[in-house]
Amino acid sequence: MIDGPTHMTLSETVRLLPGVHCAVGEGGEVFLVARPRSESLGRLTADQLVTLRRLATACTVDDLLDDGLTMPLLERLRSGGWLTTTVWGNENLPLYTLRPRRRRRGAGQDPVPARVLLSRFAVLRRDGADILVESAAATCDVHIHDPRVLAFVAATLTPMSRVDAPDQLSAEVGRRLVVDLWREGFLTHQPDAETEELRLAQWSAHELWFHHHSSKIDGTGGTYWAKGRFAPLAGRHRPFDGPDVPLAKPDLDRLRTTDPTLTAVIEDRGSVREGDEDNPLTLDQLGEFLFRCARVRGVGVHGGQEISDRPYPAGGGLHELEIYPVVRSVTGLHAGLYHYDAHSHRLTRGPAHPAPVRALLKWAGLPQVLLVVTARFGRLMWKYEGTGYALMLKHVGVLYQNMYLVATAMGLAPCAIAVGAADFFAEATGLDPMTESSVGAFTLGSRRPSPSTGADREGRP
Repeated sequence: MIDGPTHMTLSETVRLLPGVHCAVGEGGEVFLVARPRSESLGRLTADQLVTLRRLATACTVDDLLDDGLTMPLLERLRSGGWLTTTVWGNENLPLYTLRPRRRRRGAGQDPVPARVLLSRFAVLRRDGADILVESAAATCDVHIHDPRVLAFVAATLTPMSRVDAPDQLSAEVGRRLVVDLWREGFLTHQPDAETEELRLAQWSAHELWFHHHSSKIDGTGGTYWAKGRFAPLAGRHRPFDGPDVPLAKPDLDRLRTTDPTLTAVIEDRGSVREGDEDNPLTLDQLGEFLFRCARVRGVGVHGGQEISDRPYPAGGGLHELEIYPVVRSVTGLHAGLYHYDAHSHRLTRGPAHPAPVRALLKWAGLPQVLLVVTARFGRLMWKYEGTGYALMLKHVGVLYQNMYLVATAMGLAPCAIAVGAADFFAEATGLDPMTESSVGAFTLGSRRPSPSTGADREGRP
């Protein structure tokens, strides 16, 4: 049983979420609106309308008029995810705040089980002077204002009785906190409860958190949050100091008439992991491949940022992705690491760090060329708030498909790699991984002819 201090008593203040507006439609129907969300409350009594106006700022339940219908309205606002609740101790200091993110679901409406522990999906981080507890499986965020509450949350890392609590908290606070954390989805009833079903076991905490945050529609997207605070990054990457290697440009007019059809390259596309070592990729082939996949076709300015047009689409025309060929065997080109300048269609030799370059090639299975795809994060994140990284990964997928189709049309051996070897790349280039880092990788080589057809058509996914 709780044997901590018993003098701490509780009070709470409630208020509508910031940004929520009340609108009255024809016939007196009342709506709560917080774009893009809205909900009809129907026709309300005079006291209920006064209550809604009072809830624009924090107040206690005792401050509200009650005609017998106010408490049901408050519960409807709570369950609908419209009401922020702050719990206070008797020192007149806030303990924690529950800020809803969506309507409550049914799981946490069951009675609190005898023993509980913290969900493995819970994520704790600093938010100003508070500790913010988040979980994509929960219905709200918990802002912890008092370190005693943080100690309680830490105690739930192992199964604990619903009536146990750290010594610093009173029985009343402990009971209220357990109920709130259970009801909102931060607690589970046994260690294996979140791994017994595929729908939960398939998620790691960081993947579910990332999915949740990158798919929100409120306060995210192309907000230009950094405008006026930071200068936007230039559209063109600063080149390496090494020597330049001009690249050949293909005859696009000829290719329009001689290339395989779009249907043919889509249907013939496949991953080919081994190249023809007797006849390796040539510099001209590498140049044609990069030109067709990723060159800059035009430039402009939009929203204060330099933009460009390339063969593959990108959000806002910002094109944050860069390509670094790591060469093992290309006829006409020395082995090493290069950067592809998409603006001038040339390669620039990178720093001479042979050990991490060899590690990159070995990690990728010793291809003839490893194309490391990086993102200059600030190019996209200067504009896109909360969704920038997810958008980058979509761009990587688009570029991969472009690379596959071009390589197939050219009769080369392409293969996308699922991970990016960011540590090896940072060591090889000396680039700050907070500014630019690997987000993808793609191998390229010559294609071994098939004895029967003259082409290897055994591409794997």
